[in-house]
Amino acid sequence: MSQWKERFLGIDELPGELTPFEMEEFFTLVPKDIEAICAGFNKQFRIAVAIQLGFVRLSGCRLNSFNTLPRPLLKFVGDQLGLEAPSIASIRGIYKRKNTRIQHQAWAMTYLGIQAITKRQEAMLLAAMRAASNGTSSVDRLIDLACRWLVDRKLLIPGLYAIRELCVRASSDTEQSIYVTICKVTTPEQRQAWEDALLANRKDGRSSLEWLQSAPRRRSPKNVASMFEKIDFLTGLSIHTVDLPDVSSQRLQDYARLMQQRSPRSFRRLKPESQILQLVSFLKVSLSQASDAVIQLTGKMTSDIVSRAAQNVKKADATTVVSYREALTAIFGMANDEKLGATALREKILEFQQTFGDKVFPTRAAAVRSELVDQNKSIRPLLKRLANLDVKGNDDDKGLAGLGTLRDLYEKNRTALPDNVKGHSKLWEPLVGEQADRERAMRAFEAETLLNLRKGFRRGSCWVDYSNTFRDRDHLLIPAADWEKQRRRHYGLLRLPNNVDDYLNPLIKAAEQGLKAVASALRRGELDIKENDISLDRLEAEGEAPEVAAVRVMIDQEIGSIQLPELMLEMDVLTRFSKALQGRLPRSDRELLLNYAGVLGLGTDMTASGVAMMVTELSSVDVAGAMKGLEFDNAIDRANSLVLEFINQLPIIAMWGDGKSASSDMMSLTTSRHLWNARLDPRRQTPSVGMYTHVHDRWSIIYHQPIVLGERQAGVAIEGVIRQTQLDLNRLAVDTHGYTDVAMAVSHGLGFDLCPRLRNLRERRLTVPRGMAVPESIKEVVDSTLNLEHVRAHWDDLVRVLASISNGTISAVTALQRFGSAAQGDPIYRAAQQLGRLLRTIYLCDYFTNPTFRREITRLLNRGEHVHTLQHAIHLGAVRHDRGRRPDEMIGISGALTLLSNLVIAWQANRMQAAVTSLEAKGVSVSKEVLRHISPVRYSSVNFRGTFRFPIDRYRQSLIIDGTPSLKVVRSN
Repeated sequence: MSQWKERFLGIDELPGELTPFEMEEFFTLVPKDIEAICAGFNKQFRIAVAIQLGFVRLSGCRLNSFNTLPRPLLKFVGDQLGLEAPSIASIRGIYKRKNTRIQHQAWAMTYLGIQAITKRQEAMLLAAMRAASNGTSSVDRLIDLACRWLVDRKLLIPGLYAIRELCVRASSDTEQSIYVTICKVTTPEQRQAWEDALLANRKDGRSSLEWLQSAPRRRSPKNVASMFEKIDFLTGLSIHTVDLPDVSSQRLQDYARLMQQRSPRSFRRLKPESQILQLVSFLKVSLSQASDAVIQLTGKMTSDIVSRAAQNVKKADATTVVSYREALTAIFGMANDEKLGATALREKILEFQQTFGDKVFPTRAAAVRSELVDQNKSIRPLLKRLANLDVKGNDDDKGLAGLGTLRDLYEKNRTALPDNVKGHSKLWEPLVGEQADRERAMRAFEAETLLNLRKGFRRGSCWVDYSNTFRDRDHLLIPAADWEKQRRRHYGLLRLPNNVDDYLNPLIKAAEQGLKAVASALRRGELDIKENDISLDRLEAEGEAPEVAAVRVMIDQEIGSIQLPELMLEMDVLTRFSKALQGRLPRSDRELLLNYAGVLGLGTDMTASGVAMMVTELSSVDVAGAMKGLEFDNAIDRANSLVLEFINQLPIIAMWGDGKSASSDMMSLTTSRHLWNARLDPRRQTPSVGMYTHVHDRWSIIYHQPIVLGERQAGVAIEGVIRQTQLDLNRLAVDTHGYTDVAMAVSHGLGFDLCPRLRNLRERRLTVPRGMAVPESIKEVVDSTLNLEHVRAHWDDLVRVLASISNGTISAVTALQRFGSAAQGDPIYRAAQQLGRLLRTIYLCDYFTNPTFRREITRLLNRGEHVHTLQHAIHLGAVRHDRGRRPDEMIGISGALTLLSNLVIAWQANRMQAAVTSLEAKGVSVSKEVLRHISPVRYSSVNFRGTFRFPIDRYRQSLIIDGTPSLKVVRSN
């Protein structure tokens, strides 16, 4: 069942208003329905029976409410039955006898094949909800799942009260099970010690609880030291030794979030069971999050250290060039001075030599390494703190070995490197092996160790057991024992053959055909080869045809303008996204406004105070609470799914694409430099955070992810395709940042093609397996260097990685980090790289020889850029320094911005649909080819600023559960 149809599941009364689409979806009678109704009932009850039938389809429940039935619905059903519908009617008015209503409901259930739930099925539902409650602590979410479970099995929903009671029981059972598990692995003395330590005051007057609740601030040594201090505090409590393998991470995070917002006083008022659940969960989640943040910050600080050293070397090189030029000019002048003898000339030249010093580096990299040793003083403090972490790794990892050596030296307060230290690379040998100054050799060994640790954490050869992201490979991938048992099932789910040659042979043939196509295109003059590079003619820009411009103007006139609040209300009537935000239908104007205000506070540059000033019915405290509530439990993503389903059912979207393609790219939002995960935007030179979006070829945003600027985007590109569940995509267009050879192999193995628009196209050579026949005319641009034996030897390991990504054991982002370029030498990386280069060759052959395909890739990427302009119009300013410090906050900001953007796109597309119908009724014919060039990403007619007035009176009957005017709004203190 689609998420769009789930909006009404479980309701026991008709909404005050139904849209024409909703009436057509649920109350349209096919000839078979009409025949059955007419054969079984006289004219007096046919409309009532038809409404009972449609209501069961709509909600999965019986219609028992005595409210007045909507007049448009009565007419819609009556017209299909050929009957005159009453202008006003209600269930009470239609049914004088209760038994008649019950008989009609029973007939509707029998006709649809729906049965009442039995005791055995109720037990099965309870078991299913217990399993589902492992992933969420929200009873409202469980109610939605329970309704879907019943409808999928053609069982009648007995009523929301009964369903709620069952879901509360399931959630309580799961909570009790977690409580018992925690009590088994911990002692009362441990838990009491943790509580005492958490509630004790620190030197600054704050409790340890409040200190742990504080988010990381700017990227400074002081704040990094504070993060390490938190880890030391938590490991000192031995919380990392508590193993809870049977408790889902989602449940732990739910309890930790509750604790995240508690004061010591409110914690003391909790029941003992709740105290234990929230206490242990908060400590474990805090430790894992702190560990992740520390390792990420360490990696970034290491990059900053190297960057500063490189800049210093660059500046020194510039100064040296000037000095060399001046020295050469002076030497030339002395050489031309006939009065200066040979001995005197030699002495002068030696004087110039002394001004340059005795350091001459063979390469720029060697100069940077020396600069790291001489100028940076922040390496040793950072390593001393890393030495206190329980870092583990592979036996042959140089970073781990170096950290172990340094840990021993730090414990002995040694500042000079002993002569017998081994394990450094040849590149660092001149510095580490320096005999004259062993303290300088110590600094060189520290610099090399820090760089090796950064690589080790990225490729997975170093890890911390209590981290979430930086764990060992066996914990990141499907466990080896499980893989042995379930290998065949995973191969089947991925649709991959057990025999690797069955996978490789079609690819090899495709590469051979691609080479022939390139050679043919060269003969026809469609491409050229110059200096071992393939060059293509630039695609001509597509100008706007006059008829397109004329139709666009007419459509805009038909659409008109709108305020953002009314747009949200109008789209809420069509999609019921407010139900997804709250977990149930709002019961008052206030609840509805809080949903909207929370989305506005997260998705725009306005603060909670700013939203409260625009939505005058709410206070800043109200808005801040609504924003915080939407950061949890994926509520915004569920709301966005409903909007996407609405867009996908509009006929007009078929004009814009086939629905099988998408593009992905990042846009940056300016933020405060005090945000620890902010990075400098290379274009605007401002601190920024990244918002990575996947844009469908039919314009909607189908997935979103907040990311850190400056990191490779191939992992997040793949993650968005496999985690979105709305569409079955065949291809994803990306730019150069979203591409790697390994990513080409991973995406193809997961069932879609990565289609990069490569920045340096001429530098992308064709790479084929050794021994493949290559046409003579293109040999100079083909490298026959691929060794597919690596793929054959490690096919099963590679498929294990793919299966782990597919089932969510590991994210594609983490997988591409662990098995990407940082993992050079790893056999899985080597296999994926060779396979990816073969796939890249097949893709480039198509790209070179098919201008239509090349233009389509460009068009997809341009659509993503257009959507980013809309997002910048919605989020015009910067992300504040007190927002975005935690992952939940960044996900909330990204999700709310995506939801608002899709609401605008959905509104425009829906209005365009109506405008085209209106124009055709006026005799103006609009062709599909013209509509293809008119996008719904136009926002000049939408006012995003000003005082927000939500005209709820016009939409109350459709949006609020009781449909009655609310009491006066009470402002929070």
